[in-house]
Amino acid sequence: MSERFYTEILLQPGGAVTLDEAEARHLVQVLRHKPGDEVVVFDGRGAEADARIESASKRGATLQVLAVRTTEPDGPPRLTIATAVPKGDRFRWLVEKATELGVDRLIPLSTERSVVDPRDTKLDRMRQAVVAACKQCRRNRLMDVSPTMTLSQFLAEPNAVSALAVAHPNGRPAGAWLGSIPSVRPLSVLIGPEGGLTDDEVERAITAGAERIALGAHILRIETAVIAIAALAMIGSRS
Repeated sequence: MSERFYTEILLQPGGAVTLDEAEARHLVQVLRHKPGDEVVVFDGRGAEADARIESASKRGATLQVLAVRTTEPDGPPRLTIATAVPKGDRFRWLVEKATELGVDRLIPLSTERSVVDPRDTKLDRMRQAVVAACKQCRRNRLMDVSPTMTLSQFLAEPNAVSALAVAHPNGRPAGAWLGSIPSVRPLSVLIGPEGGLTDDEVERAITAGAERIALGAHILRIETAVIAIAALAMIGSRS
């Protein structure tokens, strides 16, 4: 299995791409590649390509693109999860697993009972975690980690085409909800903090068109709830 490297440059047959310092350092110092070796690169927009190393140092690398494959065609987000942010390293774990499970867009959500409000620097680190997860799981389209939103900001977004749900202990089983929605329709799911969304926040979501959905008989941690709905969406009727 060829090693994979991320480039921000759009892949074009016969073109050239460069790797940034971090990717080049991994290429040269960790994996000991040299000019003439062939590896796989992906552009985060749905394409990957076989590429030949033309020049490489720990500060950067240039590769010649050979065969390009578009494995994940462009389109609107199929699964958006707006979620409160857990403490510490649990957020990074959430981001990694959501990437692996095919979540298209992750929105950090600020609610009345939120205890974590991630700054831009932390979100930048989470975007780096998305790249690392894509390299590992062979995903070619980066999950979008959006700037933090309040519940009001999220509900004000144009969601007319999406099926909207809010995780709630007294809701309809999530699997039944997913099974009732055509596979072509995008999904948006709200997940509150560990203290739960307030009654007012839940009612505002319902007024905006959301349906309550339950993710099992027990109260889940934030990251567990995200993984549960992502896994159901991936392996259920929408797979």
